[in-house]
Amino acid sequence: MNKRILLLIIFVLLVSATITLAGNAVAEPKIAFSPKKAGPGDILLVTIKNTKGPVEGTYNGKQVHFNAGKKSFKAVIGIDLDSKPGTYPLEMLVNGRKILRNIKIVKKKYPIQRLTLPEHMVILTPENEARVEREQKRMATIWPVDSLRIWNGNFKNPLPGKEIGTVFGVRRIINNIPKSSHTGVDVNAEEGDPVHAPNDGVVVLVDDQFYSGKSVVLDHGQGIYTMFFHLSRVNVKYGQAVMKGDVIALVGSTGRVTGAHLHWGARVQGARVDPLELIHLNLE
Repeated sequence: MNKRILLLIIFVLLVSATITLAGNAVAEPKIAFSPKKAGPGDILLVTIKNTKGPVEGTYNGKQVHFNAGKKSFKAVIGIDLDSKPGTYPLEMLVNGRKILRNIKIVKKKYPIQRLTLPEHMVILTPENEARVEREQKRMATIWPVDSLRIWNGNFKNPLPGKEIGTVFGVRRIINNIPKSSHTGVDVNAEEGDPVHAPNDGVVVLVDDQFYSGKSVVLDHGQGIYTMFFHLSRVNVKYGQAVMKGDVIALVGSTGRVTGAHLHWGARVQGARVDPLELIHLNLE
């Protein structure tokens, strides 16, 4: 065998070995966050590419659900309205490999809204105070439950085409008395306008409460909830399964309100978040 043929054989073997090694190499998972800077009340979308899964995770000690899409795994993380700016740990297990990312939560300012209401709507009687306390305890029992996924595809607007009257996170001062921040959005609508389920879910609360009036809460699974207050009529019952787009209720003016509108709220893993963020997510 002459020298030229020997060198050619060596070259072919080296190329084959390089191709084999490249084919066996495990691609580095590509992790992206949207938005890149999240603040209180935001929903953080985590997307992982270059992996076949499975993927698991926890954020600040709470479970994060990664769902397989066409070319990636995606998870949503709720940043509570009262979250302090700082760095919070996101721990992920990707193909058995532990990956840590520190999520930076930035400061976010919300507007102040001053309102004047009748005295009886601001200063509660002892009976109404006791009622409100009972209703708050009842509502608080819902959020810790972390059920299996029910939602399917992207979330939709429950009142499409309507304007937002009061945005999420507004700090309210009523009759010169500081009150808690607004944890939903108020949608301008007419009495009797249909309210649609933003995604598949199960009804976990139907109630008539002092502040929120006739109310419905939907559990969409994996710690995602949506709520609808001040309704004139409720079309669903506790424990009922609903499909995306179903008319679950009608807009009203029940509870502590001065006119007809829909209060629409959302929680993700117990965090109070802007519901508009939920419908802007691309979960597919």
